Amino acid sequence: MGAQHIVGFGGSVAEVSTYGALLGRPRPMTSLGVIRPGGSEQIVSGTQASPTEITCLAPHGLTTGDRIFFTASTTANAALTAVPQQVVTVTSTTKFTVPVNCGVAGATAGAYDYSILTIPATAVGVPATVNVGRAHGLRVGDTVTIVASGSTPSCDGAQIVTAVPTSTSFVIGAITNITAPGSATAAHYSKTTFYSDVLDRGAAYGGGALVVTSLIGTAPATVTCNIEGSVDGTAWFNIPYSLVATPRTFVVTALGAITTSVTTTYLLQENVFWRYARLKQASSTNVTLTLTATYIEG
Repeated sequence: MGAQHIVGFGGSVAEVSTYGALLGRPRPMTSLGVIRPGGSEQIVSGTQASPTEITCLAPHGLTTGDRIFFTASTTANAALTAVPQQVVTVTSTTKFTVPVNCGVAGATAGAYDYSILTIPATAVGVPATVNVGRAHGLRVGDTVTIVASGSTPSCDGAQIVTAVPTSTSFVIGAITNITAPGSATAAHYSKTTFYSDVLDRGAAYGGGALVVTSLIGTAPATVTCNIEGSVDGTAWFNIPYSLVATPRTFVVTALGAITTSVTTTYLLQENVFWRYARLKQASSTNVTLTLTATYIEG
């Protein structure tokens, strides 16, 4: 399972009635995490001031001292992208300032993603470590897309995370022997395919439920999800689910694009063998998901 976050439950497996039948007992709802958007996060505006104050539609999740990387800037003068890596000072859950002099004109739109601070040189056979400017929320197996890494060999493109040493660093095992360190000012990345925490239901085989609450930011806002299960925590496959309105109509297809702020309950089919379950997310832009899950013993 690597460094994935596993949520398991103790207690007895089932209770037996006076008729000898096996009664399923639902377990308490448990969190599978709050998952921030994967792509560039859009802003609503920036003030005509120095420093300029950035406003976001949804909570940004940043902490004072974080470093972000601006990927777009509209009307701001100076442009937010002129020096794209900037240090954040948080002023509210949806606002922050950056030390950019926008005294001529404020921003009417823009976007930012994750800044990369360093990709240090490594010895032969030692994989690349990427140090970033804010908590990344990554898990082993997630895929990131790196831009302008500046390292030799290059770390650009889609890379799979193979280890997570800290909340602000990750390892990409496919690239080793970094002979020239990466850029400290131009490198940045976004999350491409990424996963929730993992539910471990042990030997239970009853049904369950996954509750997904979405919070939408500035357009474009979308994310595509799949509910996955695994026998061993290594090989993953889509597991059957249904909607509350049609509880016995199970499908294994993607949930479809989530584009609005909504809470949806997905019912998980009983007697389908999987021990572990998670939510896979892709094509995520400006959508934050809060996930909880439960299962029935049996």
